[in-house]
Amino acid sequence: MDFSNRVLGQSTARTLQARVSAPLLKIGRDTFTRADLAHVECFNFIAAANLSAILNRELQVKDTADVFNHVAPAALALPRLGAVALAVLGAAFEVKGLGGDHPLERWVRNHTEYHTDAEIVTFGSLKHRQENTHAGKRRTGRRVSRFTARHKKAS
Repeated sequence: MDFSNRVLGQSTARTLQARVSAPLLKIGRDTFTRADLAHVECFNFIAAANLSAILNRELQVKDTADVFNHVAPAALALPRLGAVALAVLGAAFEVKGLGGDHPLERWVRNHTEYHTDAEIVTFGSLKHRQENTHAGKRRTGRRVSRFTARHKKAS
């Protein structure tokens, strides 16, 4: 891309050049630029930034292979991550050569109980299941705490 100093101004041109070459996705010690992701037809840059934040801050992974081998899809069913972020993760797997022709499917199958050709559940379904499980635990916890509080007052 042409970042003309004469047309854009030196400061703007420099800023844009830095943004293009800066890492967009960081998974542990692995970094991916816009060009790396674009090479595998991935252009979801906001989802990449969200994925970076969660993998590095919350899950503290070592690298992309660590995610592929040790992080189950259910661990990524978090509020700020959606199916698009998983597509970005699949692109990162592809750039690193993990999982063959279908890296996301291989990753999911590696983390299923029996590693078979059983039906794969969509990430949306998995996330919905996780949310319902957590909501049920919260409801039960509130009921128990209200009952306990009333019971103590009555005693």
